[in-house]
Amino acid sequence: MHYGTVNDGIEAIVTLTALGNNDATERIAFIIDTGLTEEAILPQEIIDRLNLPAVDGDDNDDSFRITLADGSTAIPSVYTTRILWHDRLREVQVVALGPDPLIGMGLLRGCNINVDAVPGGLVTITELSVPS
Repeated sequence: MHYGTVNDGIEAIVTLTALGNNDATERIAFIIDTGLTEEAILPQEIIDRLNLPAVDGDDNDDSFRITLADGSTAIPSVYTTRILWHDRLREVQVVALGPDPLIGMGLLRGCNINVDAVPGGLVTITELSVPS
């Protein structure tokens, strides 16, 4: 189970440990974004600090075109990291985009999320026992 809190902007925040190359680790406060279908988004400066490896692919590959909240599209860079998730290391693809770390539904698949949507409210993420 993961615990977090709700900030003054009514964003659900959970802090997770990400592991990079060369034994780099960082505790990162992620905003839960249920509109994000990917596993996670990280700002480029965190990706650089963790020295994350890029996912192999053609830079002109349209297969990873994403549509942003404002309706525009982008073809972002994708990297891999390991995140401590429910007491196990899980390999996660992260998209280099924007200023805020986000976790999306790809990472939350198979989980129950409970958010007390008031400033200072409790956030819990529980792994479901049923197959996802």
